[in-house]
Amino acid sequence: MAARLATLDLFPGQDGLLYHLSVTDGQTMSELVEKMGIQHATLFNMVERMARSELVRKDKDETDGRTSRIYLTRQGSQLMQQLSQVWKDIEMQLRQDLSAAETKTFIQIAKKINGNLNNC
Repeated sequence: MAARLATLDLFPGQDGLLYHLSVTDGQTMSELVEKMGIQHATLFNMVERMARSELVRKDKDETDGRTSRIYLTRQGSQLMQQLSQVWKDIEMQLRQDLSAAETKTFIQIAKKINGNLNNC
């Protein structure tokens, strides 16, 4: 996955930020920290790096000047479209030798594991 992200000039984790902003643009840093499960300092550095690459922009909240909101730029939105295709390609590669029943079982197990991780 890291190698595929590198072809888009992304580092691991940056794809998650693009995804969350594509779902709901203009989220606060605190909202993104919670959704991504990372430290505030990690997100801050990620946003700064991606802002320099013009993938996101950080603006002060209109009602609370202490809060920053993060937005996708046009370039970030275009990259998100490419990223969606990368994810589809990886999913197809992962599932290429699995039957429909195996795929269903794998998804069920992955959901259980994810639930267990969220309870840690």
